[in-house]
Amino acid sequence: MNRFLKFKAFAYFSSILGLLALSCSLAFGQAISGNLVGTVVDSSGAAITGADVTARNVATGVVWTGKTNSTGGYRFDNLPIGTYAISAKATGFQTTTETVDVQLNKSGTANLTLTPGSASTTIEVAGMAETLDTTTAQIQTTYEAKMLEDLPTANLGVNTTTGLNLGVLNLSMLDAGASSTGGLGAGVGPSLSGERPRNNNFTIEGVDNNNKGVTGPLVYVPADAVANFTVLQNQFSPEFGHSNGGQFNIVVKSGTNSFHGEAYEYFQNRNLNAI
Repeated sequence: MNRFLKFKAFAYFSSILGLLALSCSLAFGQAISGNLVGTVVDSSGAAITGADVTARNVATGVVWTGKTNSTGGYRFDNLPIGTYAISAKATGFQTTTETVDVQLNKSGTANLTLTPGSASTTIEVAGMAETLDTTTAQIQTTYEAKMLEDLPTANLGVNTTTGLNLGVLNLSMLDAGASSTGGLGAGVGPSLSGERPRNNNFTIEGVDNNNKGVTGPLVYVPADAVANFTVLQNQFSPEFGHSNGGQFNIVVKSGTNSFHGEAYEYFQNRNLNAI
C-alpha cells in the first residue's frame, strides 16, 4: 500500500511538471514567431464567412489552414518568420493569393478580396503586401535579413559609440529612444527610453541570453546567421517579463527546400577609412 501511494504521488507530480512545461512552451511561442490576421471580403466589402484560408511558407512549403469566422476574419498564430503565400477561396468566388512577410514579434494584417467566379481560377496579387500591426500600441523595430545585409552597422566588429562588439545589436542604436550609456556603465548594451542597460533582456530563439555577471548579452550571433532581430521598447507581452528595459530578440536562419549557402570576406583597413 505504501508503494502504491508513492507511485500515485510520483504520477501526480509528474503530471504537474508536464503541465508547467507545456505552459512555458506556449508562453514563449511569440518570442520566436509572428502572427498573421486579416479579413476576407467580396468586391463590395461584405465579409465572406467560412472561406478556406491557407498560409504556405514559401521557403519550406509547410502549410497552415483555417476558415474565416462570422465576420470574415482569420488568424494564424505563432507562424515561423518568413515569406508566406496567403490564399483564400470560397464557393462562387475565384481563389485569391497574396504574398506577405511574417516578422518576429509582430501581428501583421493581410486582408484579401475575392472576386466572383470559378474557384478553380486563381488570382495572384503581384508584389509583397505590407503587413501593418494594428493589434497593439507596442513600440518595436524589426530588422530582417535583407536589412541586416544592407546596413553596415550590423557587421561592425565594434560599435564606435559604445566601444563594444555587439554585432546586430548595434542596429538598435538607430531606433528612436535608444542611446549609449556614455560613461555611466551599469550593464552592457544600449540604453532604451532612459533605462540602464542592466534592465534590458536578451533572447536567442526565445532562450535566455543574459549574462548574469555583467548584465548584458551572453552570446553574440553573427549577422549572416540572423533571420530577424527585433527591439521592443514598451507595452510588450507578459512573456517578455524578464526585465522592464528593452527586449532584444533574435531568431536565426532556418533551412529551406532549396540548396543555398553564403561566402564572404570580412576586411578592414584603416587606410580605407574616411578621415
